[in-house]
Amino acid sequence: MSFDDMPDRGQLILPGAMETTGGMLKLSKQIVPSLRADLDVPYGDDFYHKIDIFLPEEEDLSGLPVFMYFHGGAWRHGFKEWEGFIAPNITDLPAIFISGNYRLSPESKWPAQINDVADAVAWVYNNIKKYGGDRDRIFVGGHSAGGHLTSLLTLKPHLLTARGLPEDVITACLPMSAVFDVRLANVEPGGTRETVSLILLENRGDDLDASPVEHTAGNVVPFFISWGEHDTDDIKADAANMITGLEKAPGHLETGILPGVDHFEANAACKDRDCLYIQKIRAWMTNPPPRAA
Repeated sequence: MSFDDMPDRGQLILPGAMETTGGMLKLSKQIVPSLRADLDVPYGDDFYHKIDIFLPEEEDLSGLPVFMYFHGGAWRHGFKEWEGFIAPNITDLPAIFISGNYRLSPESKWPAQINDVADAVAWVYNNIKKYGGDRDRIFVGGHSAGGHLTSLLTLKPHLLTARGLPEDVITACLPMSAVFDVRLANVEPGGTRETVSLILLENRGDDLDASPVEHTAGNVVPFFISWGEHDTDDIKADAANMITGLEKAPGHLETGILPGVDHFEANAACKDRDCLYIQKIRAWMTNPPPRAA
């Protein structure tokens, strides 16, 4: 996939989402051609199994930290191409920024998405050295559905060890405006949360397995959880529940509210160097909080 062959995925659910993501895409189209990058790198066989790798301007660097970021879009929309505009705020650290795709619903249902993100991390772990990256300093994050997937992968390290990776391959996780709860037991029938959850799930019985809030016990990986000041009520509630769960685990936890933005505007705010999310990932990539014992 490139800017020229992005499929039509229809409309996003939230009001204003198409305008905001359209602005992100426009900005990325302007910025990406000037960046040092390897685009559409395959990590698997599917059309969506691709990542974009953005590198510092200076060549021949080594030992660089790596930030893998996955887009939102309720698991049925969204593209890695939305996120290229973020790259300059990471690569000049210097560091490597990677924007990733995963298969989308309804063509692909759970657990296709989490398997794809795990496969992408495995590919990066096994191949990033040739780009100057340090496979022992891989940070993951994402917006909305992307934050859901990277959080769940972090909390389910058996998905990494099953791919031959060490359990501690993820240095830290930074989900933004993420969905942390797709449980169906107490949701309103036909309501927004049920509708969103069933975009992802083919089998209702997978809701617990697919909910990060169900897997926080014993977490040792540092988390930074952020959301927009004007985010949706569901997202704010999810963040509160996730924080409650992670506070009971030994892993380092920080939180932050992105001022003045709604759900998708939180992602778009990453164009600014002084964005709280950008400042946090830059700080952690330079000096990450320790992993709990």
